[in-house]
Formats: sequence, structure tokens, C-alpha cells
Amino acid sequence: MRNFLTSRAFAVMILVFLLCVGSVLYTGASGGSNPLSGALHVAVTPLQKGVSWLTGTFSHGISYFSDYDRLVAENERLNKELREAEQKLRDAQIALDENARLRSLAGIKERNRSFEFEVAEVIARSIGDWQSTLTLDKGTMHEIEEGDMVITDDGMVGYVAVSAPNYCEVTTIIDTEMQAGALITRTREVAIAEGDYTLLDEGALRLSYLAQDADIVIGDTVETSGRGGLFPKGIMIGRIEQILPEEHGMSNYAIVRPFVDVRSVSHVFIIKSFEVTE
Repeated sequence: MRNFLTSRAFAVMILVFLLCVGSVLYTGASGGSNPLSGALHVAVTPLQKGVSWLTGTFSHGISYFSDYDRLVAENERLNKELREAEQKLRDAQIALDENARLRSLAGIKERNRSFEFEVAEVIARSIGDWQSTLTLDKGTMHEIEEGDMVITDDGMVGYVAVSAPNYCEVTTIIDTEMQAGALITRTREVAIAEGDYTLLDEGALRLSYLAQDADIVIGDTVETSGRGGLFPKGIMIGRIEQILPEEHGMSNYAIVRPFVDVRSVSHVFIIKSFEVTE
């Protein structure tokens, strides 16, 4: 039985082979289409489509990753250019600020030829219910001494209370410890400018010991008198906003708005030396 089946299988294979050979010979002789080739083409076409799809997908994936890498590189380049542009802008602003400070300093020196200055930056500030102080980045290494007046181009900021090697602490013009001889610019009326804890939160100070009949009006400006030689004369302090009677009723006082806002000032000039004038 097994020999019979084997013989039949062999016979079928021989028959298929002969049919294929006959088909080829027929196609070659007649020039017609090959039935076997057509059948093979029908069988292979789906496979070709699948291979084509896989090839296209693979090519698309390679293109996607190539585009992604290019976009990442382009984004990094643009970010670098942006950082460089921002740095140039900051450098330009620093240069403009420095130029403005130098112009201010030149103007102050022109008006006060005897002054010797040190430019300083505010590196800390402390403004509370009882005090208002600034910390500057200059100290005894720069010949800064206690009592040196601190100003801007607009006017008085305060004075140096503590001087360390590389920094100093400034009692500001609105601090409760601050006192300075003062004058009304218009009338030369003498008074005392001093800090007051009731005005500290408002950023204002007090002008005390004004005679009841003193010729002063709201809007008058106040400057340092130079009395006692502690501070130079003629440094602007502020402008009078109110005139009120003292509690004892024997004199008046005024509320003064400083020309310099000590809560936002960033760069100042320290007067290291000056000539005392009468």
C-alpha cells in the first residue's frame, strides 16, 4: 500500500513538471500569455504590495527621524542665538545705566567741585516699623567712613552709620535716627530734618522747629544747611507737602516728601570728603 501511494505521488509530480514544461514551450512557440506565470503573478501580487508598504513605511520613519534631528538642531541654534541676543541686550542696558550714572556724577562734580565721590550699589535694604537702612558694596577698603553722606543726582539718601572692609550700612533719610540741619531753599528758613516713626511707612520725614510765622508754603523745597560741618551744604532733601502745628502749639512742623525714594534706589554716590562752607 505504501509503495502504491509513493508511486502515485511521484506520478503526480512528474505530471506537474510536464505541464509546466509544456506551458513554457507553448508560450514560447505561440507568443501568448503563460497561464502558470499569470497564476504565479496573482499569488505574488499581495506579497509585493506588502513589501512595498513596508518599504514605504520604513522610508517614512527614516525621514521622520531625520527631520526630527534637524528640527532639534535648528531649535538649539535658535535658542543659542536668543540667549546671545538677550545677553547683548543686558550688556547694552548695563552700559546705558553706567553711562547715566557717570553723567549724573559729572553733573554733581560740576556743581560741587570740592566733593570726592565713590560710586556704590545697594546690595540689601531693611525697611521696617522703626528703621530704614541700606547696605552698599563699598567700605573702608574704599576709604568709606562713618558719617559720610550718601546721595544721588536727585538729593540726599542718608549717611554711613557702619563701615566694614567691603560694605557699609546707611541710615536713610527717613530713618528715625536721622537728623540733619536744613534750610527752606526759597526763604533760607532754618529747621531740622529728621525721621519720624509715624511717617516711616509713608516714606516721608519731618521738618521740625519752624516758627509759627515762618514764611513757608506747600511745595517749598528743603536742602541741607551744612550746620555743624557734618554734612555738606546745599544737598536737596525734599519738598514740603503739609504744614502742621506742634502739639505744644509754640511752633510748627512740616511733612517733607524726599526727592529720593530710598525703597527703590539702586545706585548711589558716597561723599568721602568736601570743603566746609558757610
